[in-house]
Amino acid sequence: MAKVLHNGEETVEFLEEENLIKVTLPIRLYHRGGKTTIETPTGAIDPPEMKQLQIALIQGHRWLKMLIRRKFPSVKALAEKEKVDKARISKCIRLTCLAPDIQEDILCYQGKWHLSMKECMKPFPMLWSEQREHFSQDSVQ
Repeated sequence: MAKVLHNGEETVEFLEEENLIKVTLPIRLYHRGGKTTIETPTGAIDPPEMKQLQIALIQGHRWLKMLIRRKFPSVKALAEKEKVDKARISKCIRLTCLAPDIQEDILCYQGKWHLSMKECMKPFPMLWSEQREHFSQDSVQ
């Protein structure tokens, strides 16, 4: 079970004496094992996990471009050159089929979607509307 370390409320104050604006944001810090996660009102943001997703998405676009430009005849040849498993290449290329707004959120560290490397490497719907439903925060149990 997660332990909530801090829970704030959204406030904006103008401190005239110090000539400052004080902004308080509603975030929660969860400590699970040795890992701390920040949860914002729009969802959890976990930079290390998002970093892995960013790298996979960028690699997917790079590898797809190489295949389209026929620099490699097959995924197998590309995998041998990159010294990566061909399943990894296929899964990263599949990430390029994500809806543009989901890709943008991955690249901008936004927590609007329930995204994890594990979830994104599993098969997901190809229709963008179904992807939005599949990865939305509301669909998470």
